[in-house]
Amino acid sequence: MKSGLLGRLGRYVAGTFVVLFAIATFGLLFPGITGVGVLGAMLTSPLGPWVIIAALAAAIWLFWRWRGGRRSRTLVFACLAGFVALGNGYVLVQQMGVARSNGVNVDLVQVLASGSQSAAGLSIETVNYSRFDGQDLPLDIYRPAALAGGQPAPVMVYVHGGGWGAETLKQRPLDMQWFADRGYLAISLEYPLSSETRHTWNVAEPQLACAMVWIAANAARLGGDPEKLALWGESAGGNLVLNLAYRANAGTLDSACEGSPPKVSAVMALYPVVDPARMYTPVDPLLGVFGRMMGTNYTGGSPQQYPDRYSAIASATHINPAAPPTLLIVPEADHLVDPEAAYDFAENAEAAGIVTQVIRVPYAEHSFDIRSGNIGNQLVRQTMLQF
Repeated sequence: MKSGLLGRLGRYVAGTFVVLFAIATFGLLFPGITGVGVLGAMLTSPLGPWVIIAALAAAIWLFWRWRGGRRSRTLVFACLAGFVALGNGYVLVQQMGVARSNGVNVDLVQVLASGSQSAAGLSIETVNYSRFDGQDLPLDIYRPAALAGGQPAPVMVYVHGGGWGAETLKQRPLDMQWFADRGYLAISLEYPLSSETRHTWNVAEPQLACAMVWIAANAARLGGDPEKLALWGESAGGNLVLNLAYRANAGTLDSACEGSPPKVSAVMALYPVVDPARMYTPVDPLLGVFGRMMGTNYTGGSPQQYPDRYSAIASATHINPAAPPTLLIVPEADHLVDPEAAYDFAENAEAAGIVTQVIRVPYAEHSFDIRSGNIGNQLVRQTMLQF
């Protein structure tokens, strides 16, 4: 009696998971559907190819049970599991195709073993470059591997995202170490974060400029070449690095500390918030709440209340011919930041004579690359290295 009850419970749970992942896969393939599109990325992306493997195994097992005389609903579940496997397999093939077309060789073993960006076991130096509002502002240093001939290393500087009010400089330690292992002086920056009561739209960039001044003064003793400086960041961090790079090269970036920020050789932005005002017209009603909250906390209000503030932080405001070569990596199914805003920005940058490259990642959601070793992460690392 008890084993029969447990068996029915197990079949009910398994059936629920099959249906849930079938709905998620439908959302993954059709991301424009409200709610379902977000569910697709949330459920399937973190698990990657394991979804395909598990769904394929479930489909075969359920089909075998149906052939053995089970009820017709077993065939229905077998078909749903097959749909999950095929749908996610199609997305995998599409994304690997984009990777290959950009010179990236995806290691499927790494994809299967992908995981969090844990800093355990890494040798990281932390230095406070400034102080604001009673808070130390640190930067993390990942020293470069030795280069042939004893040449100084190019410098790769990272600015984290989080809607200008969350996450930390330790968002991507494995990515930073990956670049250090390939001969870069890799540095991750912290900056004053915004909140409901602290609006840092006119503070974050000057403080980050101060960090750039610190890097220019200290790169040589750390093994780096400050004249070969690249910036990169994601989401709100993408907005910040574009503004910093464009303004530094134009000579309009003021530092919160003494000194002039160095010129930037290249800038790379992942799903950047190039136009914060557009976050008030959400791509998805569910995530739009968070987009509006981020903009409000950063600026103090809406674009209607503070149009000058939103104009000041919009990356298009700072487009100029002196801007460095720019790489934008844009997930086509981003439900938080409108991909069209990045495409429009790229067109304007190219029209101004800026060398601009855009990589569009199909069926990919915001933060699609954050898990170390997954397809998106390998794509981002290798294309940035090439750039």
